[in-house]
Formats: sequence, C-alpha cells, structure tokens
Amino acid sequence: MIDLEVEMLTAFFATLTQQSEPLPADFVVQLNQISESLDLNQLDELITNSILGKNYATIYDLLVSQSSFRGLGLATTPNHQPELENTTCTEVDNVASRIPEQNLDQILNQIETRLHQETSTSLIKRICGNLNPIEAAKTIFLTSGI
Repeated sequence: MIDLEVEMLTAFFATLTQQSEPLPADFVVQLNQISESLDLNQLDELITNSILGKNYATIYDLLVSQSSFRGLGLATTPNHQPELENTTCTEVDNVASRIPEQNLDQILNQIETRLHQETSTSLIKRICGNLNPIEAAKTIFLTSGI
C-alpha cells in the first residue's frame, strides 16, 4: 500500500470515529459495495462528496502536512478547495463531535498502528462492510478492537 492510500484510509477511519450521528442508509449501502470491490478511488470520491467531506478534508490535510514535515509523505498538499466550496454538499456541520487535538493525534496513531498490524483489505471489509461503520470504526480504533 502506498503512502497516499494509507493517509486516505487513516483520514477516513479517523473521520468515522468522530461522528456522533448515524450515516444515511444510502451512504452505508455504497460503503458496503466498496467493501466488496475494494476500490479506493471510489471510496475517496464517495467520502469527499458526502456528509463526511469537510471533516475528512481537514484530517487528510493534517496528515499530509505531518507526513511532509516528517519527510515520509507527499511534498505538496492536495487542493481540496473545490470540494469545500461545493454548495451541493449536504453535510451537516454539527455531525462530528469535537475531539481535542491531542485525542485526535492518539486516534491517528492508533489507526496507523492498526494499518501496520492488519491488512488494509481486512479493515476496509470490517468497517465499510458493517451495517454501522461508525460503531465498527470506534470499536476497532477506540477500544481494544473486535
């Protein structure tokens, strides 16, 4: 798995752990389909154009800047401005709970550790293939795991 995919999955999983409201049923159905196809491009497109888009972009940008600082990742930050300016996005700003930055760093470290311990395929199937992806992500990354 390349660094870009690791960062994308880490940002996605971290975004899920921050959610306090359930995901729309059609979004969950699409995630279930992605868990079968394992198409990360389709996953990225789904996330950026969904209710998770704003939080995902924020966390992804944080990861990219951290990896650039460490010299392990991308040299430039992708431009997420078109997605942020997309007025057709139905994201509800109040969906994600506020997690202090220190806790977010711990969550990101836990996710990166799990991505090195397990295959990304296994994690995608366990989270995206679950009927409640938010609860699955929280169980896997915020507790001892399933």
